[in-house]
Amino acid sequence: MNNNNVKFKIVIAITAVILIFVGILVYNYFEIPTVRQELNSEASEFNSVKVSGPRLEVSPESFDFGTVVYGEVAEQSFELKNIGSKALEILRLSTSCGCTKAKMAEGDKVIAPGESVKMEVSFDPAVHKDDSDLGELTRVVYIRTNDSEIPETEVEIFANVVNK
Repeated sequence: MNNNNVKFKIVIAITAVILIFVGILVYNYFEIPTVRQELNSEASEFNSVKVSGPRLEVSPESFDFGTVVYGEVAEQSFELKNIGSKALEILRLSTSCGCTKAKMAEGDKVIAPGESVKMEVSFDPAVHKDDSDLGELTRVVYIRTNDSEIPETEVEIFANVVNK
């Protein structure tokens, strides 16, 4: 083989690689906006779909009080929102321990679609008057609703209780 044939084949191979690379770039340049539009359309469709019936969303979903001194009472507000299409009824609030209390205004127990109310949670580690509420603790607030698919939602609170 002569030198000119080898050089010609190398030039053809390099040209082919460059054309393939440019083709991929051009294809992606035109394809990516289309994919992005489809994803945005699906996302807005998903966000606009309401849950059929009542549905509770709690914010925050859990809460860490951090360090709580034994004898002090820690408090936190939670937002209860109805993200469903029908009225949400709060049927019962209960807790995993007597040291934790959850309450809301009586008039706030029926939440219209898209509306929110406040739930106040207090944590009093000294309520038992012994050392049973010292150290790292997890307590749970149980929210019972008329949601047939998720009738009870749990909200966890955490604390590290220390003596003075």
